[in-house]
This record gives sequence, C-alpha cells and structure tokens, in this order.
Amino acid sequence: MAAMVDAFAAGDLKKARALHYKMTPLIDSLFVETNPTPVKAALAMMKKISYEVRLPLYKLSDANYENSRRSSAVMV
Repeated sequence: MAAMVDAFAAGDLKKARALHYKMTPLIDSLFVETNPTPVKAALAMMKKISYEVRLPLYKLSDANYENSRRSSAVMV
C-alpha cells in the first residue's frame, strides 16, 4: 500500500496502477464478510494476533478464509 501511494505521489501512475491491481484481490477479500472479521483473519494469518472473535462476531466461512489466505499469499 505504501509503495502504491509513494508511486502515485512521485507521479508514476503506471506503477501505482499496477500495484493497485495487484492488491485488488486482497482488498476485496477484506470486505467479503462483515468487518472486522476478515481483517482479524488476515492479521492472524500474518501471526500478528490470535484468531479469536467474540459474539456477535463470528469467524469467516471456510471458503472465505481460504480465499483470503490465497489473496494474501499473492502479496508476499
């Protein structure tokens, strides 16, 4: 994200656009279910937090969790 903003600020729209399109699957996966659940799942995949949610929140569906995992793997 920072690289995209830096490229845009520097006037390198081609690079900023390419980075935007590379991140689109990840961004989409962060909004696939009610927030903040997808963000918590992504942070847990990065080993930043434990993947625990309290009611009324619930964990991502298995399909959406797998989609988020694949999307975040592309960014590495």
